[in-house]
Amino acid sequence: MIRRTALFISTALALASLPAIAPAATADAALGVQVITTLDNDAAAGYRAIFDQIDGKKWADAKTAILALDENDSMRPFLLARLYLAKDSPRVELFDLLELINKAPYLPQADKLTALAAKRGAQVLPNQPQVQKLVWMGGSPQRRNLSAVKNDPIADAIRSQVAARVSANDGAGAEAALAGAEYALSREGFTELQHRVGWCYYVNGDPVNARRMAARAIETGAGDYVSWAWWTTGLSAWREKDFNGAAQAFYKAATEARDGDMRSGGYFWSARATMADHHPERVNALLKAAAKESETFYGLLAAEQLGLSVHETLNRDAVTPADWAQLKTLPNARNAVIMMSLGRTTDAEQVLRREAELTGDVNYAALVHLASELSLPTTQLWLAQRSADGRKAGPYSRFPSPDWTPANGWQVDKALVYAHALQETRFQTDARSTADARGLLQVVPSTGKELAAQAGMSFTTEQLYDPSVNLALGQLYMKKLAAMPATGGMLVKVVAAYNAGPTPVDRWNSQVRDEGDPLLFIESVPFYETRAYLNAVLRNYFVYQMEETGQSPVLKAMAQGMWTRFPDGKKTIALRAEQPGGRTGRAD
Repeated sequence: MIRRTALFISTALALASLPAIAPAATADAALGVQVITTLDNDAAAGYRAIFDQIDGKKWADAKTAILALDENDSMRPFLLARLYLAKDSPRVELFDLLELINKAPYLPQADKLTALAAKRGAQVLPNQPQVQKLVWMGGSPQRRNLSAVKNDPIADAIRSQVAARVSANDGAGAEAALAGAEYALSREGFTELQHRVGWCYYVNGDPVNARRMAARAIETGAGDYVSWAWWTTGLSAWREKDFNGAAQAFYKAATEARDGDMRSGGYFWSARATMADHHPERVNALLKAAAKESETFYGLLAAEQLGLSVHETLNRDAVTPADWAQLKTLPNARNAVIMMSLGRTTDAEQVLRREAELTGDVNYAALVHLASELSLPTTQLWLAQRSADGRKAGPYSRFPSPDWTPANGWQVDKALVYAHALQETRFQTDARSTADARGLLQVVPSTGKELAAQAGMSFTTEQLYDPSVNLALGQLYMKKLAAMPATGGMLVKVVAAYNAGPTPVDRWNSQVRDEGDPLLFIESVPFYETRAYLNAVLRNYFVYQMEETGQSPVLKAMAQGMWTRFPDGKKTIALRAEQPGGRTGRAD
């Protein structure tokens, strides 16, 4: 979350020459005197009328109203471009096109206007501003998707047989389906299938055979699944109380890993096993290696155990009053503020992304902050994951916290709700899954209807695309899961149930022998997707809590090996508990 210093933006955007913006002063220690920029009622009504006229194909009225705007009003060129490019709008002459392109080359519609001018016969087109190539810097680390090995038709044929036995919790049957196929498979394909069989043995309480199959995968293995075979070996050795073997296996998982999440997890679990093996002198080096992956679940846990100031490590890019002042020269920045005042989110996102392509590194950090100020989380992420100069944005920039409120008010810790929204949809309000889950928190219409009825809320399926409604129903579902016996009100199990459903979690309560250890529970969940989901959402929760208050009670508790309660307002959030365990489970 990037801290808001004003409702919309600072003095930097209160352009004195543009009367549509009316300033009101406030103060902030970090950025100096700021001004909340609001659109006065007359200007807002005028802009809305023009948009309505264009949408209603009242071309003459729209053009008259646009040309009546002040020549210095940055919305004037934008609205002219909207009019010229609108479907079925009157033919625009070449002179008018060239005049607009010359005056406002910064417009997001510039390429379309230029193409139209060429179509109208322009021989010489106005020079366009140089568009900066934005380099993809990546988002916050995620556990890599364990996809099937490709280009191995024999593996494809055998995989379905192995998968059928794995789904039936039949490790021996899965191993039999794989027997004799070693020389017909690619090394990568054979490694994958051996790992899947070994994991089936592990989740069904057979660490001996799990280690045996993992060892075979490691011995002749190749590809991404080698590190996961080491991971299975580590967990199986941990189950057998062979902590020395576990420490070595987890260390190998870390060194073989191809993503930061797996690498930090391997080092962290190697540190745990090393401590359990009574070698505390070796632990800090392993924790420091894990903590280098500072935005991962285990990297944060390692940093907390080392006593590092995690909140300071997860910094944000500094934006000075001079940076904000620079924005006042950017019409696209002002237009973004106006668009949001008018409720035109898509247009606001469009002009900000265009500006990012033009501005280079000079104003980039300020644009990220502006996206946050305007509660444009998808654009904030889009900007924060890219760079004009090869420098990655501060970590907090990749954890948006838009100024939204559920229709029923906040009933669950906002940090936890946003931790889910970031993982579920990356704050895409129009998201829709193949399972028909919709909106920010991926609420299924039937569930939404039921929750709304119980809460006395009106409901239509289309309302799931409204952030206030989706947040309201999503948090009600979290509360419902927390009240179920399957989760026992434990945060880790509520998060798991949000992903996999309460029925599997109820089954895992007896199938997963977690020995009272929440981290062992997480890593022993049979479903890979849910394990990855738990890592990501809990990491997100840690970060959102720290950005809001400077500390994360949940991170502190989990670093001590404690279970944490779902945040229901009770003072006690952490506890140690012995959880019952069983021996059978389903693996994916």
